Amino acid sequence: MEIATLIGVISAFVLLSVSIVIAGGNLLGFIDPPALIIIGGGIVCGVMIAFPMDEFMRMPAVMKKIFFAKKQDPLKIILELVSIAETARREGLLALDGKVNEMAGDSFLAGGIRMIVDGVKPETVEAVLESEIEAVTARHNTGAAMISQLGKAAPVFGLIATLIGLILMLAHMDPATIGHHMSVALTGTLYGATSANLFFLPFAGKLRYYNLHEQAMMELKMIGILEIQKGESPRMVKMRLLTCLPERLRPAEQAENG
Repeated sequence: MEIATLIGVISAFVLLSVSIVIAGGNLLGFIDPPALIIIGGGIVCGVMIAFPMDEFMRMPAVMKKIFFAKKQDPLKIILELVSIAETARREGLLALDGKVNEMAGDSFLAGGIRMIVDGVKPETVEAVLESEIEAVTARHNTGAAMISQLGKAAPVFGLIATLIGLILMLAHMDPATIGHHMSVALTGTLYGATSANLFFLPFAGKLRYYNLHEQAMMELKMIGILEIQKGESPRMVKMRLLTCLPERLRPAEQAENG
């Protein structure tokens, strides 16, 4: 589980609740089922209208990724590629055929190694891998766009819930209850603004971060595959791949390996 997202969500609920209690409010007074139905149903229907059904059905998986994304360790990827380079240098590219089965959990790396074992031209290998990176990036961007759409629509539907509440309040005007009805009507705006700026828009930002990270890892693997196909030494493969890492990671890795 991505601990920062979980801590952020829990902390947001706690801070809002504590603020309401300190201000002398009653938490139960901020619960408005009609506003929740209008906002929740409205934003979901908005996404359904904006995106095809097959993309919309991916929404649960996209939401799950926000909390359970699997980040890859770039140093581990580099060590794996260096190991592959050592095998290729020692036994030849054909010897890598046996390593493909060990990469069952990484179809991108396995596919690249399989192509160089089959003798595919370097420019073709690069073109195929780049196409796969673009396809994965486009798919992830669509997921982030759906969550972003929720964030854009939530404040609007919050305002709609407030307007509906005000209309009903004016239609049944009673000086004794006008204050209560006004506060209930305004909870729609509160729900919309809070859910958009504290949850949906940050969720979309987290998905875009994951997308950039995965794209960077796939590009790192592609560079390693192409270097191995060129017949570069394991040392040169390692040096080439380390240049793709942030500088804060390079010294630790270099010191570890002497």
